[in-house]
Amino acid sequence: MASTKELEQQLAELTRLLASHGIAAPEGREPEGPRPDYVPFGSPQHAALLGLVEVAKDEDTEGLATFTSPTSNRVFRLVDENEPLRAYPAMDPDKSAKIVLRQKVNELEGGAPPVPDGAPPMWRPADIP
Repeated sequence: MASTKELEQQLAELTRLLASHGIAAPEGREPEGPRPDYVPFGSPQHAALLGLVEVAKDEDTEGLATFTSPTSNRVFRLVDENEPLRAYPAMDPDKSAKIVLRQKVNELEGGAPPVPDGAPPMWRPADIP
């Protein structure tokens, strides 16, 4: 596997080769506005990504596993009720549904994970379509 320095040299050589043929590499630019592929922690998009649905007050949830968040008192259910059965096939279905729901709701409402000490700076893509 090539090292970072070798890859940088290859990139510089390719850029020089393209320039010699009249092909200019696009200049890196900082994207304007929010990134289109970013999902904020705790947002409705984050809940959908996790497979959670917030239960409305008048929604009938009989027969569905639900979990009430201890921090926000919001009630959630799973989009796919069979997901816990695939994750924990030998466990009681009700117990596995509660475990999966608790894990997902805690992830949704836990916020962004902390950055470890000594971590390199976050990579920012230069060219976002």
